[in-house]
Amino acid sequence: MVAPSPHAPPPGFVRHVYDHRWQIGRSRSSVWSWLCDPATFTDGQIPPFRVEFLTNAAGETGFAEGVYNAHVGPFMSFSGVLGVIEPERYRDLQYFYGSYAISHALFRPTRLQFWLADGTDAGTTVLQLQLDTDVRRRAERAWARGMNLFWRRFGSWCERDIPNHWLR
Repeated sequence: MVAPSPHAPPPGFVRHVYDHRWQIGRSRSSVWSWLCDPATFTDGQIPPFRVEFLTNAAGETGFAEGVYNAHVGPFMSFSGVLGVIEPERYRDLQYFYGSYAISHALFRPTRLQFWLADGTDAGTTVLQLQLDTDVRRRAERAWARGMNLFWRRFGSWCERDIPNHWLR
């Protein structure tokens, strides 16, 4: 079987693993529903940015194994296929070779994973994200700073959106 992207970074690149955890003041089932609702990622996109989900071989769309996904816009193209999905626990998106941010010569995402676990307090959830990216060695610090800036609001976005969408 052919992997969506090479297992090892190409010459001149290093594998960067961005990992972040949030404690969300919502139930695991609510966080999972929000995380696996295509509207979470498609609604509110400012053109020309766009997120698309294409039907898998079983005729499913949205967040189902084998569904093709693309997040595209100026200076970015993250195209991949949804891999293993374990309800209320784990979701995997493997990016295809050719996906990039800014330039294919700088940043090449390879995999985006989410894990959910019960939080330390009743009714809370730990949401963990891991983004694996092949990064040009000289740009690794810039990528790490950019990921910290980009993802830091994701947890509060989740917590804020769930009452408005999932608890009605």
